Amino acid sequence: MPLTLYICITIKIICLMKLNYNEWLKLAFWEYNRYPDEELTRELFQETFGSVPGAHYYEKWVHYYEKNLLGMIAYFRGEEDKGQKFCDMVARQVERYVQNREAYTENNHL
Repeated sequence: MPLTLYICITIKIICLMKLNYNEWLKLAFWEYNRYPDEELTRELFQETFGSVPGAHYYEKWVHYYEKNLLGMIAYFRGEEDKGQKFCDMVARQVERYVQNREAYTENNHL
C-alpha cells in the first residue's frame, strides 16, 4: 500500500503599516515648537468632546499623560470614535501650526 504524504503550507501575509514621513515631521515640529494658540487647550477639548468629558480628557492630557500624544491615543482604546475625535483635534492644530509658519515665512521673505 503506497504511503501518501500531505504537506500543508500555511502562508502568512504580513501587511506593514506605512507611516508618512512628511506628516510625522509636521507633527514632530508642532510637538516641539507650537505657540499657545496652537496648543490643545481645555476649551478645545470641551468644544470637541463636550463640557464635562472635554474637561476630563484635558486633565488626562495635561496631568496624567503630560501631553504625550501616543499615551493619550492609547487612552482611547476601545473607544475609536473618541480616539478619532482626538486625532482630528490634533490634526487641526497641526494644520494651524503649518499655516502660521507659512504665513511667517511669506511675511518675512524667508
